[in-house]
Amino acid sequence: MYVTKEQIRQARKANLADYLLREYPADVKIVGSSLCLRKNTSLYVKRSMPGYHDFATGEHGNSIDFLTRYLHFTFTNAVSVLCRCSGAKPKPYSLSRPFSLPPKAEQPFRKVVDYLTGRGIPEETVLFLIQEGLLYQDSLHANAVFVTPDEDYCEIRGTGNKPFHGCRKKRPDKFWYLLTDSKPETAYICEAAIDAVSLMLIHRQQGKSDPAVYVSVGGVSNQQTIDRLKKRISTVLAVDNDPAGDECRARNPDLSSLIPAGKDWNDDLRNSNAL
Repeated sequence: MYVTKEQIRQARKANLADYLLREYPADVKIVGSSLCLRKNTSLYVKRSMPGYHDFATGEHGNSIDFLTRYLHFTFTNAVSVLCRCSGAKPKPYSLSRPFSLPPKAEQPFRKVVDYLTGRGIPEETVLFLIQEGLLYQDSLHANAVFVTPDEDYCEIRGTGNKPFHGCRKKRPDKFWYLLTDSKPETAYICEAAIDAVSLMLIHRQQGKSDPAVYVSVGGVSNQQTIDRLKKRISTVLAVDNDPAGDECRARNPDLSSLIPAGKDWNDDLRNSNAL
């Protein structure tokens, strides 16, 4: 994809706050005339100005810098989306919000299989997820798309050199899940689908066989889903071992927790496979 100098100038000046409110409403909160990231509360975006400022580190940058540094966009993709949203008004997250799944590639989904096996997930598990309709490869970027059976939530994971992780959902409290039994007794809440699958595999290695559902909420800021689940089933927080995960555990003192030894469960799975 090619972008012009004029497009780059337009993207740098795009209203970043409007873009975040429209596309990532669950990941930001309004603080006065600014937004801050729920996972990094020192990182602020002025609603009336382009760019951002991190009050903890003093780092600042324009709207393109934010998308490439914190949302893992490529430079050209950041320019493209910011140009499209320039001048658009933010929309509330509601049931009427447009939702669509990425287009599906033709099988075999070799890029996705290679990517996930490279993350320590056995090929037989990857193929099982594909067979069950819980995973596919998109036809545009060869991303891994974890999708629910009802196709009302998907989690997109980049398979290229630059990491990318995003979610699309029909309702804010939707989530991806993997069942080990048709009548689960425990829900393990993880931040990403890869971590949910990894934790399931770790439990299998440990001989743990209780009826369970392994859930990805797409990020610890998704408190609506956590609240929904803990009202319905015995729930265990299994979010990342980092400051955002600590904040989530502090926010839910009524829930028991499992904490990975590394940053997340996929790290732990790969470490266990290396032994």
